[in-house]
Amino acid sequence: MKTPVTMNSIRIGITDCARYANYERWFLDAPAKVDIIRLSYHLNNVDDIEQCQGIVLSGGEDVDPRRYKRPELLGRLELTDIDEKRDEFEWEVIGRALKLKLPILGICRGLQLFNVYHGGTLIFDIPSVTNINGHAKIQGMDQRHEISVGEKTLLNEITGCVKGAVNSSHHQCVENLGTNLLVAARAEEPIVEALQWQNAHENPFFLGVQWHPERMVDQNSPFSYNIRQAFLDYIIEHQEQTLTENEENMVTTEISKD
Repeated sequence: MKTPVTMNSIRIGITDCARYANYERWFLDAPAKVDIIRLSYHLNNVDDIEQCQGIVLSGGEDVDPRRYKRPELLGRLELTDIDEKRDEFEWEVIGRALKLKLPILGICRGLQLFNVYHGGTLIFDIPSVTNINGHAKIQGMDQRHEISVGEKTLLNEITGCVKGAVNSSHHQCVENLGTNLLVAARAEEPIVEALQWQNAHENPFFLGVQWHPERMVDQNSPFSYNIRQAFLDYIIEHQEQTLTENEENMVTTEISKD
């Protein structure tokens, strides 16, 4: 019989951004007890990932197009919307998180950077490239639009929905998919709204969403509450499993000593 194992708290690393406080508050408001580690190149603390049980890649600046081998786009973007040091820092965050097999939740820019990390590309400006509007902020306010969720995707499992409404404040999105990634939701073609692993249940948790669940007006929406809860539930389940296995190994060691 397994001995029940409980966790005192969950340690989440959240990458730094201008609206970092929104992400921190979102997780501190969760039903589970969560401790937050701020991951930032300003703090030079990438090694703190070793203490994390999950990673949140936050929103913010545009990904440098040189990261997806489109340097010619630099002249068509506002250079003030690019932070090379942040890209470099979070590139390492993703690499270390993958090596440690940590669950990852990517939000807006976080989804985009994860896609680029895996060899994907981005539509550098949705209105310019597609003539589609309604995704970027207007006068500083999030927009709202419908999305369609792929059946049997991780997002479908988490939300129980095939359609829904989300907030929106982005002018870039996924163009070509990165290796081993799958589109989990779209708005109108060709706007990708969510990503996951192709084989979601054969890999550590990864979900990327283009909207901002941490600041949706309806925090009880399955596209906000359920996403946070699924991420935390995964951590709890896998950490308790690890703790139980470690405890059983200790018991086995003690028996063999006897």
